[in-house]
Amino acid sequence: MSLCCYIEDTSSLPHDVVVKLGQRIRSCCSQALIRNPIAIGGNGANYVVQIDESQFHHRQRQHRGRIAQQPIWVFGMVDTAYEPAKGYMEIVARRNRATLTGVMNNRLRANSHIHSDEWRAYLRLPQFVPNCLQHDTVNHTFHFVDPITGVHTQHVESYWNRVKMKIKEMKGCRRITLQSYLDEFMWRDWYGGIDHFDSIVNAINIDYPQ
Repeated sequence: MSLCCYIEDTSSLPHDVVVKLGQRIRSCCSQALIRNPIAIGGNGANYVVQIDESQFHHRQRQHRGRIAQQPIWVFGMVDTAYEPAKGYMEIVARRNRATLTGVMNNRLRANSHIHSDEWRAYLRLPQFVPNCLQHDTVNHTFHFVDPITGVHTQHVESYWNRVKMKIKEMKGCRRITLQSYLDEFMWRDWYGGIDHFDSIVNAINIDYPQ
């Protein structure tokens, strides 16, 4: 359940107040991620980091409803040391090598083993990402799982499904707020703990001390 839905279901606050409160709370999640940056991988051959890019956009159905948006590309990395895999997501302007490897160099721990598809930006990945110890790929034109090496990207695909299901439950979100919703999702995964309410109150107290 999204923060706004939870607040609206458990309080008598007007809808516009709930929306503004949700924005403030998501901002606290974003600030918490800045204070405690997410780092992925670093387990050598024991666990794999899977990487992928995915489109986020609203589609019109039968030319009705909100005007369709231009697609937004999000780059994601998931750490399979966790079950389900925990990840990092960032909106990217381009899917070229410089952009994607830049994100990896900011977030990837040393001695990481990466699995990906054969998108050209990933070619010779260890040459451009020093923390990449090994890089293996699967050709999705022919296989979901490579029959010889067993390489696949199903964990990151499952991660995208989880994220997009949350967005779908909210009936979509505006382009300008997408990263904040991604931040909330990541914060819940990494730092929310068992009781999200207590955790977010602690984060709020840091950003808005009495």
